[in-house]
Amino acid sequence: MTTAQVTPVTTSAPRSSAGFGGALRSEWTKIRSVRSTYWSLTAALIVSLGFAALSSGITAHHYHKYAGAERARQVAADNFDAVSQSLSGMALGQFALAVLGVLVISSEYRNRMIRTTLTALPRRGRMLAAKFLALTGLALVIAEIIAFASFFIGMAFYKGVGLSVGLGDPGVLRAVVGTGIFMVLAGVLGLGLGLLIRHAAGAITATFGVLLVLPALSNALPSPWDNRVSEVLPLSIGEQSANTTQLDHHLAPVTGLLLMAIYGAVMLAAGYWLLRKRDA
Repeated sequence: MTTAQVTPVTTSAPRSSAGFGGALRSEWTKIRSVRSTYWSLTAALIVSLGFAALSSGITAHHYHKYAGAERARQVAADNFDAVSQSLSGMALGQFALAVLGVLVISSEYRNRMIRTTLTALPRRGRMLAAKFLALTGLALVIAEIIAFASFFIGMAFYKGVGLSVGLGDPGVLRAVVGTGIFMVLAGVLGLGLGLLIRHAAGAITATFGVLLVLPALSNALPSPWDNRVSEVLPLSIGEQSANTTQLDHHLAPVTGLLLMAIYGAVMLAAGYWLLRKRDA
């Protein structure tokens, strides 16, 4: 009689062989294969460019009809910022990109794909970094297209009434590029809130609250706290980013964008901390 020998089998936790490049390709595939991405980007383009054309067209018509080209040139020299007016659609476009940021992460929780993602890529920091780069890369291209297209649309209307400026004029290129960067940072803020809350409706509501409701509440504060609080909120940062001159009670453009980046970084850091603590 022979005795069968049993070879012990050792088991270990599954390891992912995917490097960061593979993680980035995976996140890029996911972000471009869902309908919400196309809806969000289409909304950003339509509302931003549409509002830029509407606002610039009405303003140019007003000066042409009631003031004339000579008066328009004088107003432009005094207090009219044609660049800011042409970029006014940014206030709407930022919401669309912020919603995109929320959906990039919350959609995985909604359809429970987050467990599959983390099984394939156990290193959660790597997953989040790849998702961040995929989002910001796409958002940067779209946001700068929106910013430059809005600028040229506005100048096409203002040229006939003597209000147009060029990219080489003082502060113009900085305002156009800065507006695109601000919109990207709004998307990063949405990503951070989506990671924190995990529920799309709740995160979108929180994003709208930060971008729109908080500025309204700050106006109810007594002076000078209304200005002190308002100047550090995203709405004021966006307004200054789109202006060629320094506005009263607003942070300098670079300072404001850095602060906006800090907001996004804090939300992402808090979301990452919770991501490590949660099962998924």
